[in-house]
Amino acid sequence: MTGHAPRSLARAVWWSAAIVAAVLVGAIGLTGTALANFPHFKTATVTTVATTADSASLTPGQASTTLPNLQFNWMEAGIGSTNVTYKISTDVTATFGCVNNGTQHPNATNKTTVTEPVGTTAQLTADKNGKISGSVVLDTSAVSPPAGFSCPSGQTEEALSATFADNTITDETNNVSATVGDIVVNLGP
Repeated sequence: MTGHAPRSLARAVWWSAAIVAAVLVGAIGLTGTALANFPHFKTATVTTVATTADSASLTPGQASTTLPNLQFNWMEAGIGSTNVTYKISTDVTATFGCVNNGTQHPNATNKTTVTEPVGTTAQLTADKNGKISGSVVLDTSAVSPPAGFSCPSGQTEEALSATFADNTITDETNNVSATVGDIVVNLGP
């Protein structure tokens, strides 16, 4: 029996090495697959963009209650090859007031502040590397002075300031989100 022990030991070592090698090859293969299907935002930004009713296009003495829109830009990786539905959202707090013909905001209490959520969705397709570079403009024109707010004769309504908070891009397909900083804009006099 002692003549068979070295050969049995060699066979056991060989099989052990083969099993370890198979496990390593499998683990490496699964790691590549796991990384390819691990959605995550690499970048996310938001900026204001002018609207057609932006004050730059208004004539002198003409006021605007229109807020700037927001442009969301992002890059998400690890998606695989699929379509992704994104939800883009912000919470807008805007102050509207009255401006006289001299483009001055009188020191009066005739101003109002409203807070509203604004959002939209977009569907984008991943490239061959499992990445999406997205860019969506979020229209904020729905935020306006409340019904019943008015200015005295000789004054017009104008957006005075706006805060865009909780600016979020959500990959609803993979349940991943990115939130970027608040934006505060002074619009009126």
